[in-house]
Amino acid sequence: MPEPPITLLARKEVFRNAVFTVYADHIRDAAGNEVRDYLRVVPHQRAVDGVTGIAVLPVLEGRFGLIRIYRHPIGDHCWEAARGFVDANETPAAAAVRELREETGLDAGALRDLGTLAPEPGLLDARVRLFAAEGCRRMSGAAESEVGHGDLRFFGRAELLGMVDRSEIVDPCTLVCAYRYLGAAR
Repeated sequence: MPEPPITLLARKEVFRNAVFTVYADHIRDAAGNEVRDYLRVVPHQRAVDGVTGIAVLPVLEGRFGLIRIYRHPIGDHCWEAARGFVDANETPAAAAVRELREETGLDAGALRDLGTLAPEPGLLDARVRLFAAEGCRRMSGAAESEVGHGDLRFFGRAELLGMVDRSEIVDPCTLVCAYRYLGAAR
C-alpha cells in the first residue's frame, strides 16, 4: 500500500463521550503545507468491515417511512431514515434490525443492502451501511422515545422524490438510501 499523502505529526484528544472521541491532529502534506488543529471525530465502535453506523429506510405497503427529527447542530427539523450506531460485537444488519425496531416500532421482513457511505469524510472517521427494510410489519408497542425524534410518516415514491427536490430531505444517508433503493426498483 502506498504511503498516505498526509503525515500525522501530533494528535491531542479534545473531547470524549460514550460514542465519539474528538481529536485535533497536526498534519503535513508532501508539499510542506500544515494544519495544526485538523478536527477528526472517531466513533468508538466498528463492525469487522469498518462500518460504524447504519441507516435503514423502511418500506411498508409500497410507501417509505421517514422520521421527523430535530437536529440540534443545525437548529432545524429533518426527515430521515432510521439511523444509529453499530454496537460492540454487532453486525451492521443486526444493528439495522435493532434500530428499525427502536426508532419506528417496525419489524423488517427482509433487509436489502444498499452499500456503504462515508457521511462526512473530511471530519468523521466513519462509514455507514445503508439498508432498505422491505415488507415491514408494525410491532405491538410504540417506538422508543429519543431526544428530538418526532413523527414517523410514510410517503409514496412521488412524495419522497418531491421532498428531495424541495430540499426537505437533507440527510446524506437518507438521500442515498432513497436514490439507491428507487434506482434499483426500476
